Amino acid sequence: MKILLLSPCQDPAHKTPGPLRIPQIALQVLAGLTDRRHDVRIVEEEFEEIDRSLEADLVGLSLMTANSTRGYELADHFRRRGATVVLGGIHPTILPEEALRHADAVVVGEAEEVWPELLADVERGALKRTYEGVGVPKLSGLPFPRRSLGPHRRFRGILPVMTTRGCPFACEFCSTSRVYGRKVRTYDVDWVVEDIRRSGGKRFLFLDDNVIAAPAFARELFAALKPLDIRWVGQASMTFAMREDLMRLAYESGCRALFFGMETVSEASMERMKKCFRDLDDVAAAVGRIQAAGVAFHASVVFGFDSDDTDIFDATVDFLLKCRVFSTTLNVLTPYPGTEVFDRYRAEGRLFSEAWEHYDHSTVVFRPAGMSPRELAEGQRHARRRFYGLGSIARRFPCHRKVPIFYSGLNLAMRSAARRARLPLAPGGEGLGRFVAPVAAASD
Repeated sequence: MKILLLSPCQDPAHKTPGPLRIPQIALQVLAGLTDRRHDVRIVEEEFEEIDRSLEADLVGLSLMTANSTRGYELADHFRRRGATVVLGGIHPTILPEEALRHADAVVVGEAEEVWPELLADVERGALKRTYEGVGVPKLSGLPFPRRSLGPHRRFRGILPVMTTRGCPFACEFCSTSRVYGRKVRTYDVDWVVEDIRRSGGKRFLFLDDNVIAAPAFARELFAALKPLDIRWVGQASMTFAMREDLMRLAYESGCRALFFGMETVSEASMERMKKCFRDLDDVAAAVGRIQAAGVAFHASVVFGFDSDDTDIFDATVDFLLKCRVFSTTLNVLTPYPGTEVFDRYRAEGRLFSEAWEHYDHSTVVFRPAGMSPRELAEGQRHARRRFYGLGSIARRFPCHRKVPIFYSGLNLAMRSAARRARLPLAPGGEGLGRFVAPVAAASD
């Protein structure tokens, strides 16, 4: 059987700049679960064009919300050509009925338990409409990803790795815990080490939502990675700053940068989200400890919380410059389907767009409480351009002079992307004012 596994981009006309593309692993995992008698091909559209004339018996697409519109278009195309089409990933898991309008079957949740069954059903002409595993899949005893089938044009040769799944937090704007559960599951340390050895790589991106979510496992993993002499980057919670042992072990294992969900510099929002730090002084001290340990701090910030007004943009950049953070991603709050914030904003009539291609961390699709949609979009664009201005890059450079090429390359790539970015406002948001909560009717 000819199997084509696709990862669409959000918009083929505006792909992510090469240095900022994030390597994926989901399709390589599926290929590893597939019997070798099948002919498998993987195409990630961020790295290469999708040949729409390709012949395949089975086409599988992995979709997030932002690329689901493009994914549906491709699914419809290959179905018209006679292929059996299966959709999976976070978006089809959250909205399976929607996905089924464009596919012969949908995989809900994680695919490890059901993919072999799905392939067998395709071969005998008995495909079911929905496949969903029972319980929470174990991560032990799995085959290795077929890395040779993935794109090879990685920025600086960075390869993706997974070591855990699940997140103990339940942030109202994130669907991770709903899809993967709040219990952190771990791969076997020996399996991870062997996967890295087999890859032949020296630079890796750990795709875990929080690489230190299981501290005992993290300690064991970091110790096992140390002899491999690799370099890696990943994601972690800010509690990393409270664990001197983990900071030291992470650096010794090759960790050189981590993505942190700092989210906000508004102390009102921090209190509402029950962040682990009391105030901005605590956050600044944590950033300092992490960077002093040799780990570059990439801050992920979100604009558009109900406590935000137009002062939040410059206040955020001022704080990030004060902390001399290595780099940042300045996002717009996105009410993804499957999250508490989506349900609340829809009930309040605050969503002015449900065109999924705009649900991408960067585009305003709702009416904020403290400003207009346009003010939020303009403020985000202003903050990105200010943080990645040449003066800011130069000002922060002395704190990161030990890695001048890494620092300069990433910051200049982010500068270029910020300068080319369009106003991040979805159609329908022009002219709308801020959201005003309806006044409850007085009782008689």
